[in-house]
Amino acid sequence: MANYDVIIVGAGPAGIFTALEMLRKGSKKKVLIVEKGVSVEKRACPKAKTKVCMNCKPYCHITTGFSGAGAFSDGKLSLSCEVGGNLPELIGEELAQATIDYTDKIYLEFGADPHVEGIYTGEDIKEIRKNAIHAGLKLVDCPIRHLGTEKAQQLYLAIQNYLADN
Repeated sequence: MANYDVIIVGAGPAGIFTALEMLRKGSKKKVLIVEKGVSVEKRACPKAKTKVCMNCKPYCHITTGFSGAGAFSDGKLSLSCEVGGNLPELIGEELAQATIDYTDKIYLEFGADPHVEGIYTGEDIKEIRKNAIHAGLKLVDCPIRHLGTEKAQQLYLAIQNYLADN
């Protein structure tokens, strides 16, 4: 039986990025990622053929496996620390945004589309922004990187292969 220095339980975002960071920081530790689902390229939902959920046992083949449901989601990444939770309050806005930017660069390295949505200029947005202020709201510009369902699978497969190779 092989010996490992680190065992990562689950190949969701936390497990994947933990392994990536260990590699990027030059760790020489032997790492094992334990995931109850199958690899990205082997995951398929029988509903595509049967047209009805088969309640797969012992686990769903879409929500369980390398990258979890993310490999089969539309894959929209919010690139602003102003949306999505309290992290900026906990670690500071500057570090939160730097972490988002760092993570986004990793997605780009593995094939994410460089195009970003959600940055608008022009008269239409000025009017919407003015109406929001009058209503007591803050309109937040939030750049979004859209992976797309098919692209997300390719991207996570590239990360999976990179981790397996290293």
